[in-house]
Amino acid sequence: MTSRKSRYAAAQSKAARVLGSEDLARQWMSEPAIALNRQVPAELVNTVAGAELVDTFLEQLEYGVYV
Repeated sequence: MTSRKSRYAAAQSKAARVLGSEDLARQWMSEPAIALNRQVPAELVNTVAGAELVDTFLEQLEYGVYV
């Protein structure tokens, strides 16, 4: 089982890679995201299901496939 801290770190790292910088990733993680139903990614990663939503969205963004 993964901890909230490790889920956050994984999401932050992936967001930095996808968005192009640590600063953009920190900003994105801390603000409501339209694509995530206006939920804050940093709060979503508190749960495994929420972390999966964040990860899936970042993958879609990275590959240009938004469902």
